[in-house]
Amino acid sequence: MSKTRNVLGWVGIVFLGILSGILEDLLFISILVLYMPTSLDLTGDLFWVFTVPLAQLLALAVTGSLAWFLCGLRQTPRLITFWACWSAARALMLNTFLNPLEDIVIYLLWIAFWCLLLWLLARFTGSKVGETAAV
Repeated sequence: MSKTRNVLGWVGIVFLGILSGILEDLLFISILVLYMPTSLDLTGDLFWVFTVPLAQLLALAVTGSLAWFLCGLRQTPRLITFWACWSAARALMLNTFLNPLEDIVIYLLWIAFWCLLLWLLARFTGSKVGETAAV
């Protein structure tokens, strides 16, 4: 049973990482654009310091919570896998829509920042960051 749970945890981490990269755009379109006041220009000066981080935090709230509590995201190898899947899915999605390389790098830097904060949270909440045992 432990081996099955471990495999399902890894599959869940990969799936949720990929989902997080796709979910950003869906949450941006379906939540941020609809419910933000029209006086805020979501694509103007605020885009890189407000819109992108908020869309990523919305996606991370959903996928990161599931990964943290169900898939063992506290473990460093799983967090690195989650970060890699999220980054790869996001880069592929942005590249598909022909975004400039500089924009893709900014998105990926924000993702790295959020994953670094998750790593710090895991490190300082008393869990063993380097453990590789099953959840």
